[in-house]
Amino acid sequence: MSDRRKPEHTVRISHIRPKSVLNRSGMGGFTLNPYVGCPVGCAYCYVPHMAHKQSEQRPWGSYVDVKEGAAELLEQRLSRMRQPARVFMSTATDPYQPAEEKFRITRSMLEVFARHPQHSLFILTKQPLVERDADLLARLPRVGVGMSISSIDDRVAQLIEPWAPVTSERLAIIKRLSGAGIATYVLWAPAIVPAPLPEGFVGEALDAIERSGARALSLDSLNYRSSQSAGFTRRLIREGHAPATPDQVGRIERAARERGLAGRIDILESGPPEEMEPLLPF
Repeated sequence: MSDRRKPEHTVRISHIRPKSVLNRSGMGGFTLNPYVGCPVGCAYCYVPHMAHKQSEQRPWGSYVDVKEGAAELLEQRLSRMRQPARVFMSTATDPYQPAEEKFRITRSMLEVFARHPQHSLFILTKQPLVERDADLLARLPRVGVGMSISSIDDRVAQLIEPWAPVTSERLAIIKRLSGAGIATYVLWAPAIVPAPLPEGFVGEALDAIERSGARALSLDSLNYRSSQSAGFTRRLIREGHAPATPDQVGRIERAARERGLAGRIDILESGPPEEMEPLLPF
């Protein structure tokens, strides 16, 4: 990644001491965010449009709050749980954003999960820093690591996700993690595709994802469309792309299932049926 695309020099870093770090998810299980704020700069990001962010005075992408003491809080919470928990990291930030290289909040949380291996953890990121923790991730018995992508086209990805590696680089990261024995998945959301959809595009896209060794592929169409700027739409049109329609998403999903790519990753190997349900927000 070039210096031009590194956001850490343009972000104000603050330190906070949260009272808790695990939040119950409406889909079951818990969400876990090591940081508040995210500088990755995805043009389609839904987080700043969430209700609890509407009163935030700081422009989204201009700040990161580091959660000091987060690992200790996580240790206390997991220690008190009588049943295995399903935890998703993260829903409102990237756990491997540039701040993590210095502050290592995510790494400290992984060390907590290593002491409580009965709990399962699903990680979603766009950042190559996740490979720093491959040694620890490989030792966690119930962890899945996912890469989020929006477009198979590297040029389009660089335009709408300016401070993240291009898609081919992310899939290469998944391939290396898969080769290290770590369960991996890909989230294609929002699914941005060529318009009109060329013949053979779906097969070629799935070929690239299959080569990464990912166990599962989930897709979603663009959320919060009314919140997207006109510039975002014009940018896609100039590149000959558009958000996938629900029908196109369904077509890709069906083709993925035919290839054996599950819609969701299941990392639990044993336990009652209710514990076998994977936690993913899609």
